[in-house]
Amino acid sequence: RKAAIEDPNDAVRRLQRLPPNKACADCTSKLTQCVNLSHGTFVCMACSGVHREFSHKIKGIGHSSFTAEEITKLQHSNAGNEAVNAKYLARYDPRMDRLKAPHNNNDMQLLRAWIKKKYIDKAWCERDAAVANNNGAATKKSSSSSSKSSSRRKPKTTSAPVP
Repeated sequence: RKAAIEDPNDAVRRLQRLPPNKACADCTSKLTQCVNLSHGTFVCMACSGVHREFSHKIKGIGHSSFTAEEITKLQHSNAGNEAVNAKYLARYDPRMDRLKAPHNNNDMQLLRAWIKKKYIDKAWCERDAAVANNNGAATKKSSSSSSKSSSRRKPKTTSAPVP
């Protein structure tokens, strides 16, 4: 008899075995060992290190315990390698863009540039992605939080320690 509630760690492994999630979302390497919880993707070990450099939340599959909330996020229709790449690469044209998609994880400089342009700069993101995410809350939140965060930073950088 099948259990009513799936163990979160088993759920991650099941999602990892889905065809789009078998290859890294960023470099297409065939071994996805980590989950990028910030974006809901399955990535290889090399790309997970680059994502960590950008403060994205990464968990290793088999090395970490997952919560029910994290599984819910990974099961959402906007999560998974296919859905995330459809969003973040919606306007990517390999014939027009000088930066070419990595096909393995051998060139760390290329991986950093690719991941930065894809997730941080959102260079190829669908135009209404911010509005579609959280029904517009992301757009309002990011504009107000950026002004708040810049005002928070100013006192830290301009204040000098007392001798």
